[in-house]
Amino acid sequence: MGKEYEQDLLKKTQIILTDMMRQFDKICRDNDIDYFVAYGTAIGAIRHKGFIPWDDDIDVGMMRTEYEKLKKVFETQDTGNLYLSSADSDDEWHDKFFPKLNYRGTVYISDNWHDSFEKDGEKDGRPINFDIFLYDYADEDHLKIAKKTMDLKRNYMYTKFKAKLIKGKGMSAFVSSLAKRLMYDIHASDPDYPKKQFAKYLKLIEHPKSDYIICYDTWSEFDVTSSFIRYDESFPTKSVQFEGIDVKIQKDHAKTLTAQYGDYMTLPPVDQRVAHPPYNVSFGDYKFPDKA
Repeated sequence: MGKEYEQDLLKKTQIILTDMMRQFDKICRDNDIDYFVAYGTAIGAIRHKGFIPWDDDIDVGMMRTEYEKLKKVFETQDTGNLYLSSADSDDEWHDKFFPKLNYRGTVYISDNWHDSFEKDGEKDGRPINFDIFLYDYADEDHLKIAKKTMDLKRNYMYTKFKAKLIKGKGMSAFVSSLAKRLMYDIHASDPDYPKKQFAKYLKLIEHPKSDYIICYDTWSEFDVTSSFIRYDESFPTKSVQFEGIDVKIQKDHAKTLTAQYGDYMTLPPVDQRVAHPPYNVSFGDYKFPDKA
């Protein structure tokens, strides 16, 4: 079991994320943009018709071409407190290759982030957000490409953020943190270096339209390879309920979820129900319902 999560804090986080999901779904439907809930959000929709009870995030997936349409909507329409960030945007706190949907005026610093990186002004001002994992076309070379993407992902993160030197957790942890710190120090003189890594990544995963799709964006090689699926097994998407919202899910969600989690319909043992309470959180001026 992870650190205890204050139930009021967890509930309020879920309320904001549900609001974000409702707005995101409407934006996508109004603009003919296809997407699907993914990972724990997909399990929650199928198994609980909402959040996994101890979960505090939302994950969605879409084709990269659909995301380009979504970006144009956010550039040309009023999207209220919602905004997008990505690896090639100017949001200094953005930490992964995949884009995020953010709620303006909030702050959400994960405990893991606080433990791993030094606070650095705007880089520490990340808002409440959810992840948008982008899928690209692929073929039998996807395993080779997946391996190559790992270094680029690490280069992006560890040359953008200064790692803390980890002491008291063994020599291996210290050496790893020192290597990450040195990477940052070496490339700190070139503020565009992380964006250059992302540009290389986009070039590497470029692929013409094919029968298969994959999400290279995710952090682990297993998550990448387990996302590999036929396009016609993922689309057309179908409807499922999530916290009272009619959202979209992959056509053969069972195939993907089984590859990722095995028996995803069975609740894990209590000691494996991992929660990730934040180090610091602010809900800004968000108006919660009276019974939140």
